Amino acid sequence: MKITMYELLGMVKDGKAPNKIKYNDYIYTVKGNAIECFVDYCSEEDEWCFNHYVRYENLNDTVEILEEEKKIPEKLDGFRFKKETDDLTDEECEVENYLSDVTDKINEIIDYLKSKGDE
Repeated sequence: MKITMYELLGMVKDGKAPNKIKYNDYIYTVKGNAIECFVDYCSEEDEWCFNHYVRYENLNDTVEILEEEKKIPEKLDGFRFKKETDDLTDEECEVENYLSDVTDKINEIIDYLKSKGDE
């Protein structure tokens, strides 16, 4: 996703600074505390930190936000108490049934996401 430096500064102000950005073919990683509105982006390849480039004349320059790759988790196994089913109390049976329903629903969501072509 590409945004302007001005928009990036707004994200920093709101405490929503992205972890990695790309500017002038260099990748910068956040250092500092975004919640306290102190963020400095540093790069291993560039001798200057990103704040060196933030000037009035550069506020409309484009910055690319590099998001972390998100993968769909594996399906969950069914939940079972370690005891034999006959030894369970009524409350334990209810909990086991509830957790089984939740597990089934999570697996349905994972199937749906995989059907949309996401990895």
